[in-house]
Amino acid sequence: MNKIIEISRISVLGEGVGVDSDGNIYFVPRALPGDKVKVLVRSQDKKYFECDLVEVITPSLERVEPPCAYFQQCGGCDWLHWNYADQLKGKQKVIEHAMERGTLTPQKILPIIGAEQSLNYRNRIQLRMGSGSLGFFKKKSHDLVDIEECKIAKPMLNEAIKKLRASGISKQEQTQKIELYIAESGEVKQVTNAAHGIEGFKQINEEQNSRLQKCVADYVGRSQSKKVLELFCGDGNLTFAYQNLVKNIIAIDSNESVISQAKWKREKLGLSSEKSSTAFICDVVGHSTARKLPSEFKGHYDTLIVDPPRSGLSGALTHLLHKQLKSIIYISCSVQSFSQDVQCLKDQFHFEELQPIDMFPHTRHIEFVAKFSRI
Repeated sequence: MNKIIEISRISVLGEGVGVDSDGNIYFVPRALPGDKVKVLVRSQDKKYFECDLVEVITPSLERVEPPCAYFQQCGGCDWLHWNYADQLKGKQKVIEHAMERGTLTPQKILPIIGAEQSLNYRNRIQLRMGSGSLGFFKKKSHDLVDIEECKIAKPMLNEAIKKLRASGISKQEQTQKIELYIAESGEVKQVTNAAHGIEGFKQINEEQNSRLQKCVADYVGRSQSKKVLELFCGDGNLTFAYQNLVKNIIAIDSNESVISQAKWKREKLGLSSEKSSTAFICDVVGHSTARKLPSEFKGHYDTLIVDPPRSGLSGALTHLLHKQLKSIIYISCSVQSFSQDVQCLKDQFHFEELQPIDMFPHTRHIEFVAKFSRI
């Protein structure tokens, strides 16, 4: 079934959203606010219609010419055809809409912090190689799009792509996974056929990461925190941004490699493990985390900082609450997981503030920091 729809906003999954006169809601990939489009309805669930974009009848004034030759085929970027300033407005509306739908809404949603550089920002990319091609998968497909460069990757990574191509591309049908990233040393490193981020999770946008660090440190300072429990700490990316503001920190992550890196950074700062007030522990974060804390820390930390993966905390948050906990700082990249996780806070904590940060320009992904304080 074909339908003509006007797009009014963007969904949390990055699709254009339009509503017809009967109140039916249409989700259209690659459609933008202000577009008038012809769509093909693929599936229906009550009043919700999943669609394919057939034709842009009247283009939005927010549309631009994509700077990437592979945009229409590549599954990486969502919005290279959307003016960046309008992308930021769209993401702000996504956050506001998602919070309105939840039963726990913030007192204040701050304006999203945009990136000064919306291209060439990624310090890590994951390529596929096989059947004579090197590039990225098409969206919702295992078909490879052969590329010469990636417009959102840092120039050093694009140079590495050229070297890979020059060294010869595998003709085998079996696809290899190649991860390229810029290490702490400034060198480009390559990991082949390994789990994504096997050497530890790192934020892929350094410029925006510094703003994320500043935001978290500001929230810690405003909370007058003394004892902090930080979960999913990685290599101390956030920990070292606020450690001088507090007395004690226990920081936990399940990845042994990143905990080793965090301890190495601590030593580099001149803080021996005996004298440091910051303890890095390798352990799985879950329902039993609070029970396994040292007795002098268990039930006494006044601030909880969590930076979970996209899947969220899976019900663990309620097990981390205690009477002396005054502040919670939650860093999230998924409004759905976040909304589910924080429902347990509504009777004890006030949702004070939410700060969106655009870590991933030209994609649907949104990072934000939420601050809660005890009622």
